[in-house]
Amino acid sequence: MTRTLARRVLLPLTAALTAILMTTNPAAAAGNDDYTVYTGSYGGAVDFIDYGPGAPGGGNNDDYLVIRDIAADGHGVQVWAWLHGKYLGTKYNGSGAFTSVIYDPYTIFPNNVAKGEVIGVKICLVDGPDNLIQASCSNIEWPSIDG
Repeated sequence: MTRTLARRVLLPLTAALTAILMTTNPAAAAGNDDYTVYTGSYGGAVDFIDYGPGAPGGGNNDDYLVIRDIAADGHGVQVWAWLHGKYLGTKYNGSGAFTSVIYDPYTIFPNNVAKGEVIGVKICLVDGPDNLIQASCSNIEWPSIDG
């Protein structure tokens, strides 16, 4: 294959694959920051919700986490949160399989998460609070899209 032909075939293919991958990333969704992170092995997930029904009493809330136990594996799920490098705390969901716990560590900030601030979470399967299961953790950071 000549270089010119290779460029004609590979460049559009690369652009198409990049576009597909960008649209499958929840953080790339326009207009919100909703994002999901899973534990290192199947069993737990944490959802960062930019805005939704997460306030006490069922009202809407801005910027919070939903810690989900998504498997009947006998383990709980624990999440640690950071905002722009500042550690905010941790919360444990030991309520059992297929349960969710709302965790809002961002209420200490007057406007919650601002555009461009870096959101960080660590999620692990645990056997009780702070009792980590090796190789069952994920860490991730991403910049807030719209605050």
